[in-house]
Amino acid sequence: MIKAERIREFHRNMTDNTPVQYRQSDVQDYAGRTVQGSLEQVDYLPGSHFRIWYNCQMEGYAQHHHAAMEMIRCLENGYTVTAGGRTFNLSVGDILLIPSHMLHRLLGNREGARFVMLFDPEPLALFLDYASIQPRFTQALFITQTGCPELYAKVSRCLDKIVDYYFQQENMWEMFAYAEITRMYASIGRDYFLRTNNFSVGGDAHNLNNYSRFAQLLSYIDEHYAEDISLDQAAERVGLSRFHFSRLFREYTGTTFTDHLMNKRIHAAQELLSENLSVTEVAYKAGFHNLATFSRSFKKCTGLSPRRYRSYAERYRGGEFQT
Repeated sequence: MIKAERIREFHRNMTDNTPVQYRQSDVQDYAGRTVQGSLEQVDYLPGSHFRIWYNCQMEGYAQHHHAAMEMIRCLENGYTVTAGGRTFNLSVGDILLIPSHMLHRLLGNREGARFVMLFDPEPLALFLDYASIQPRFTQALFITQTGCPELYAKVSRCLDKIVDYYFQQENMWEMFAYAEITRMYASIGRDYFLRTNNFSVGGDAHNLNNYSRFAQLLSYIDEHYAEDISLDQAAERVGLSRFHFSRLFREYTGTTFTDHLMNKRIHAAQELLSENLSVTEVAYKAGFHNLATFSRSFKKCTGLSPRRYRSYAERYRGGEFQT
């Protein structure tokens, strides 16, 4: 099927199958997804940092990643998604949050409906507490009513409001939507720390001290990820033995110190590849001192080599991608 016919079919499906309250004013100008390799250019609603689709199509989406945070909420029947090497079978009401640049695939082949929400998470990095909770958003988060009812209720209310703000398009809708995103992130972070043994923000002075020390450490890593920060040095910064530090770091972040540091460096490299630097310069500025290790790690995380990623990113900025 040629491109023009595919676009017409997409527009017909959007008009015929989408409830009136979830139709979008710019859909007639939408020419479909823009994907090169596995990297997708997110087509936010013009003038905003959001896009929410009411999705009821049978077709799935091949493995891909993008800079946006993706949230999927199942509305009718079920939906299956693979993300970060895990498979999630969503039932009605279930919520899945997929981090920026995590390789994921939407399987489709099942009648039903779901909201697919995409937004730019960068504004959240301005908040002081973001460094503390950001590690929770480097993994796919599956939130269900049976698994964590209190958190589910809070996140569900936030998503309901975001959908209303987005489709009603009243004045200041995007600021109100980001206010709910912030509330959702804070609820997820607080819920996580309340479940820990050593970091509960509502706990005793010892727990609060642990929380503060590790929050400061994560802020330090955000600023010094390109330096040679060893596990022993990190443990020394918070005054713990190597073994005790490793255990508490995993409890605090949900991942290992090595994986967290690697994740920071890869994300930094993605930003640096948009600048006028050689791949070797990018590797060193991001904290890699071996080009082969950098290339291997970058491709494992993004599905693309650094050079291919740069090529696609440059074409995004130049508006050269075609569907």
